Amino acid sequence: MTMEEQTIDGLTEDLVLQCLARLHYKDILSASWVCRKWRRLLLTRHFYSIKKQLGYTNQLACFLQPSSSSPPGSDPVFNFVINLLDPMSREWNRLLPIPNFVNRFSVSTKIASADGKLVVISNVRDLKTSLFVWDFVTQRWWKGKDLPSILQFSFVVGVDSHIFIGDYKGNEFNSVWAYDMMKDEWTKLPQMSQKLSQCHELKVIGDELWVLNCCNTKHIESEHSAEVYHFQTGKLRLVEWDLEQTNDSSCPNCCTSFELDESLKKLPELNSKFIVHFSRLQLGAQSLVMVKVVDRSSFCSEQLFFMRSQDGNFERICPVSSEFAGFVGSSCCVEF
Repeated sequence: MTMEEQTIDGLTEDLVLQCLARLHYKDILSASWVCRKWRRLLLTRHFYSIKKQLGYTNQLACFLQPSSSSPPGSDPVFNFVINLLDPMSREWNRLLPIPNFVNRFSVSTKIASADGKLVVISNVRDLKTSLFVWDFVTQRWWKGKDLPSILQFSFVVGVDSHIFIGDYKGNEFNSVWAYDMMKDEWTKLPQMSQKLSQCHELKVIGDELWVLNCCNTKHIESEHSAEVYHFQTGKLRLVEWDLEQTNDSSCPNCCTSFELDESLKKLPELNSKFIVHFSRLQLGAQSLVMVKVVDRSSFCSEQLFFMRSQDGNFERICPVSSEFAGFVGSSCCVEF
């Protein structure tokens, strides 16, 4: 075959993937319709791995928020919507609603990311606990396997192709369940050696899952500890901190959180307001900080967004319209 006769069809699949990996996430859907070969390659995990390896992934901030669907004059009914923020272009977008599903907003509905996909886990009243996955390649939702039972959970975290959730029984944290996206199945992790309070967080650090107890509650007299699950060995270990004798940096959550709290209080925009809660999403080299505040004069709460720049300052991120503002029920960062 001469140079003039060579076409893109003659490229090896690896070279095609190298080219496709450089596409912006918004262009991938169009590329998937070019031919069957491209669509097949785009749907493989290898495509996502190469995109990460080459450094062409996009970091997106995802927010699950309430949206009123009631006509004027009637009692408000809130469904949830999922809004996306591209930190590079500062562009806001909204995902399509989950088909054939009542998207009622609830504090028991959480979002997380795994394998470049967005996962929604919803448990509404006495209905079953459902799981749905948004695929950024096909721009469609698909339904995963329901949880084995109706579980009460608060924190959800994803890593690689797995989603982890905490299971409550009564008022105490009981166990962790793992969802394997590739196998579409749920498994229960080994039983924790101690019962943790509801004040906790799930955090992935390296090749371990940390179930943090009493983090972000420095003012409360309670033990700071963590159950640590190693992904490779499948074993658990207990880690404890004595905050009176050790510095806060011993805990992977407390030190950064309280330092950030002090920085937020110095912002002019928050001088006259009381910080109720804040959280942070890591978006590559940037950090998106969400602050829930109460105005001391009117007790009216609102949600503020700040992007922390490399020099340590904060830049306020203003939504383009009221559709993207308001309360955030759950949030995560998707790397795709």
